Amino acid sequence: MAEYGVKKTIIKRLDSLKGEIIDNTLIVSSEVLNTICYITGETNREVALFINRKGEIIDTVIGDYSTAELSQYTERRSEDSLSGIRCIHTHPNGIGMLSDMDTSALKALKLDLIVGIGVKHGIPNDAHFAYLASKNSNYSIISKGPYSIEDFLNINAQDLINNIEEDFKDNRDATYNLSQDNERAILVGISRIDELDELSELLNTAGGIEVGRIAQSRPSIDNAYLIGKGKLRELKMEVQKKEANLVVFDEELSGAQIRNLEREIGVRVIDRTQLILDIFAKRASSKEGKLQVELAQLKYLMPRLIGFGVEMSRTGGGIGTRGPGEKKLEIDRRRIRERVRELEKDVEEIKKHRDLIRLNRSHNTFQVCLVGYTNAGKSTLLNALSDSQVYVEDKLFATLDPTVRKVTLKSGQEIVISDTVGFINKLPHDLVVAFKSTLEEVTYADLLIHVVDGSNPNYEEQIDVVNKVLSDLGADGKPTILAVNKIDRSMPVGSIYSPELRTSPDLVFISAKNNLNLDMLLEKIEYYVNINKRVYELLIPYAEGSLLAYLHENGKVLEEEYRETGVYIKGEFDSIVVNKAKYHILQQE
Repeated sequence: MAEYGVKKTIIKRLDSLKGEIIDNTLIVSSEVLNTICYITGETNREVALFINRKGEIIDTVIGDYSTAELSQYTERRSEDSLSGIRCIHTHPNGIGMLSDMDTSALKALKLDLIVGIGVKHGIPNDAHFAYLASKNSNYSIISKGPYSIEDFLNINAQDLINNIEEDFKDNRDATYNLSQDNERAILVGISRIDELDELSELLNTAGGIEVGRIAQSRPSIDNAYLIGKGKLRELKMEVQKKEANLVVFDEELSGAQIRNLEREIGVRVIDRTQLILDIFAKRASSKEGKLQVELAQLKYLMPRLIGFGVEMSRTGGGIGTRGPGEKKLEIDRRRIRERVRELEKDVEEIKKHRDLIRLNRSHNTFQVCLVGYTNAGKSTLLNALSDSQVYVEDKLFATLDPTVRKVTLKSGQEIVISDTVGFINKLPHDLVVAFKSTLEEVTYADLLIHVVDGSNPNYEEQIDVVNKVLSDLGADGKPTILAVNKIDRSMPVGSIYSPELRTSPDLVFISAKNNLNLDMLLEKIEYYVNINKRVYELLIPYAEGSLLAYLHENGKVLEEEYRETGVYIKGEFDSIVVNKAKYHILQQE
């Protein structure tokens, strides 16, 4: 019971109602009603009673619904039935009309009834009530009122509740619970509330629905809950009011924090890392991708085993529990360590295989790698340049597994372009480590194309995030073209569009979706392909006719002469092409 600022005599008077038996044909007796209305008049606060079907008052609460906590009152016989409890509560504003908070409590607790009593000057003024009814396999709210107090007290509670319960028995398939594909989430951050926009996008990608958000800027983080206790109370009420069944924090949580928050709030709590891992699990299609996701999930789970109580029963499903690793969530630390070692060996084998493919490719072809923030349009650009059909969706992390395509330039030279997984702010460390073999694609590229979503107002921050990840991977010194994409959506504004940069050879404005300025991008790529070309003199043995043909196809032959031991050629070749004939070089200019 909320007791702050309330006289002890009033608390004692309210407490004395507990255990009192009311005639079960009445919703509430006039004596008890007058008592709670008097207390409301004295305190100007809501008072609530919880009464079971025997007419016993099982609990009392003082305090409005923004401060009073709802307990999980229930005397139900099964999940298909109502709780067997009715709630009668007062409204100090004189109007008994039920609020969204009231109807949320009705749904959350599956109350038999919830009653609102308008109170003026300590006297009951009018009454409203509501109950749940099944309709089209869902629960709808039936609201009644206003009633005069006299008419309200004459309603037969036994008949009313029996009729409501009968409706439930006849419609056992009805359910109010949302499917796991439509989890309703409250977003929580410890910065500005608009900084939760990206978390909302991540939630949408994972299949959830944002129903509210809360932010708190504080100088220090609470070790138990991350947020302060006042904000925690606000979060609890927001969860109830918005009927949320999930809370997502924008910061990484410890196992203890997850446990504490779930115990306080009563719904599942996940953090940004779990949400991203969930999306990766949903997107992974190749064996490599699934192994890497499972490895990241288990490494995330290991130090948090103590925290998962609702807590270690999470294999039931939902956002944050999906993926190849979900069957492993209830195994102990020893088995997790064994599984992690197995996965690390498998991922290492994949890395060796990828390195071998990459080595063979690097001997023959100029390699371009698309990098950028997630949903910047990398896959759309790859499709446009290579005339292929890589999966594209306007959601975060639509591409997870790396894709490589050949592209022929105007000069006839062939290059390969690889599409990598998108980067994002606060990219989980375990994910970076698990996907190292995939992300290393950028370190072996001859040229990077940094794709930027020019229509995103936060493009500058996104550029910084990508540059930091490239630096962490050791690829920040690579030749890079900045391709500002999606110019069809909005007029470019901001520092990257300054006159100085407009003339830079490393900047191009494009629309991959509408094929705008892609020829300019290809010209810039071709510039980098040929920038390292030099004049070489070579003597190719007659037995290696295929090598001679390769040099003709991939370089510019200036002179050619048939000699006694082979074919002498002088021509312009880049380092990649000439590497195939490095044992036959006579001279280099």
